[in-house]
Amino acid sequence: MIKHFKNIQNLGLYEALEAETQSFADLTLTKESKHLIELFFTSEALKHDKGVNNDTEVKKIKRASVFGGGTMGSGILWLFSKIDLPVRLKVRRSEQIADAMSVVNKNYMAIKKRRRLTQREIDLKIDRVSADTEMRGFEKSDIAVEAIVEDVAAKQSLYATLEEQFDEDAIIATNTSSLSITALGASMTHPERFVGMHFFNPVNRMPLVEVIRGKKTSDKTVATVIGLAKKAGKTPIVVGDCPGFLVNRLLIPYIVEAVHLFEEGEDFNKIDNLLLEFGMPMGPFRLVDEVGLDVGYKVAKVLEEGYGERMRTSPIFERIYSDLGLLGKKKGAGFYTYVKNVAKVNQKVVGLVKTPHTFTNEEIIDRTLLIMVNEASRALEEGIVKNARYLDMAMVMGTGFPPFRGGLLSYADERGIKSVVARLQSLDHAYGERFAPSDLLVKMAKNGTRFYEE
Repeated sequence: MIKHFKNIQNLGLYEALEAETQSFADLTLTKESKHLIELFFTSEALKHDKGVNNDTEVKKIKRASVFGGGTMGSGILWLFSKIDLPVRLKVRRSEQIADAMSVVNKNYMAIKKRRRLTQREIDLKIDRVSADTEMRGFEKSDIAVEAIVEDVAAKQSLYATLEEQFDEDAIIATNTSSLSITALGASMTHPERFVGMHFFNPVNRMPLVEVIRGKKTSDKTVATVIGLAKKAGKTPIVVGDCPGFLVNRLLIPYIVEAVHLFEEGEDFNKIDNLLLEFGMPMGPFRLVDEVGLDVGYKVAKVLEEGYGERMRTSPIFERIYSDLGLLGKKKGAGFYTYVKNVAKVNQKVVGLVKTPHTFTNEEIIDRTLLIMVNEASRALEEGIVKNARYLDMAMVMGTGFPPFRGGLLSYADERGIKSVVARLQSLDHAYGERFAPSDLLVKMAKNGTRFYEE
């Protein structure tokens, strides 16, 4: 690289060009470059993937509606207006309309600041947004996206109302992060038009949309939602209907394992810094504070119910959420306290652990990351996602897994599948069955295969 050339500021034109050429050549041969190139080709493949195996008719979406004016609902409202889609918001209280429009305006002001849109263009887009506290003017929607509380009864009650008022071919989508699509749509008259459309927070920044089909979801519904997500500038990936779907199914064990380490005596700030150094955008404790301890805990309990002992959450997680009543950054305190956006370790949380214990960096990395690799292999084996490349792209886009490492399964390949299985077996012996290597990993280790065959 340029390091081979001394005093580069004094190089002549041809020497400088030689230095640049040499540097470029060196960089193209790095493993990081190869990982990023692989992700680029996966991204291109997803652009042309319709999510179904045939030329299914796609419904034209002319009008949309959003139910729920919270963080996710407001973000989806903004997203639809951004692509000039007339969109109507339904909330329970009038003050929620103001809150949602505040989010919409904030997102547009960020774009205006970057000079991507003029105020006139923004005004025209906002003019496409309307809202009501009553069920008026929603019946002409071609798609309704539900983003209300994660409660099965409340969601199913809403779906019954929507089916009464909407045309039979209008699509009903849910933004649920973990509840079964098949179960939610079980009592619907037309479950074929029901689908999961899971956006990630914040909607204006996170590129991934998980499209989840239930047992009765039609190809037309899936293809239509895929097309709408692409039109909105998102990257949709079709995933199977299971607790946590794909991203949360893999991410929650990572967070819970970090909490286990803390409960066993490790400094959670050290864990965060170590995983930040690994390449994650933030450590697991900062992440759960950002998402909200209430959200993280509830999703963790859904996965615990769905997968049993291997997803058993840590008792200290419940104490932090239920006993201390901490909700994370949105309320100023979680694992960290937040004053003027400055995060400091919350001593109330530290005080819950009476016996400190230090683990090696290797132990921390292996316990948090390999438990994700293990669950990823199970999801792949079950056909929850089409292939290893799509899984890795989902983790890069949905969790910020470091792109220069190529994704979670690419990371496993790089470590060596035999090495990963051996390490999981030792962790299984030390900490229990949640680390027992999957059948797929054991088979791959025996056959000497990889997730990415060269």
